[in-house]
Amino acid sequence: MQKITSAELQKNNKDRLNIFLDDKFAFGLDMSIYHKYNLKKGMELDESFIETILKTEESNKALNYAACLLSKKDRTQKEIIDKMKDKGFDEEVIDFVLDKLTEYNYIDDELYCEKYISDKIKLSKYGKNKIIANLYAKGVSKEIISRKIVEIDNNLEDKKALELAQKKLGSLQKYDRLKIKAKLGNHLVSKGFDYDTVNKVIRQLEL
Repeated sequence: MQKITSAELQKNNKDRLNIFLDDKFAFGLDMSIYHKYNLKKGMELDESFIETILKTEESNKALNYAACLLSKKDRTQKEIIDKMKDKGFDEEVIDFVLDKLTEYNYIDDELYCEKYISDKIKLSKYGKNKIIANLYAKGVSKEIISRKIVEIDNNLEDKKALELAQKKLGSLQKYDRLKIKAKLGNHLVSKGFDYDTVNKVIRQLEL
């Protein structure tokens, strides 16, 4: 058994305490966890209880880290997992955090997929192929992507492809007709548009 001999506020963070056991610094602890377990000076702790406290502290720290990541931008579940692994959190803690984030609706791969598709078509003018590849890389499941990608308005995709082609065309005037078609096609394919869409655009431009 070890006795809490002091609990001092940290100088740089008034929401955290430095816990001393048997007059020796033992660990830092969030104030909420200190109160959660009704800790106080003079209380004796066994190894099992100390381990429980530290596990809760680690889970709390991990949850705060994940919330901070999500406050900057939306992320998929896989992106959160990868970031937390890089930070050194173990699987049990990561599972706890994912459960909490899902419970609070902070992560939702289906909603993420919908927003990503909409943003990339309207703002970045990506075609379906590039959107699909990027979503796979972000860890969104094939099943979700398959369901959401069919919701893309083909007319909107054709319009965005034509806008990109018209913009690119201005820099290709020094080439002959065949080279213009090839370079324009490669540009649109690199943006994720399929060959049917590319050919349709080239026909519209009468190249």
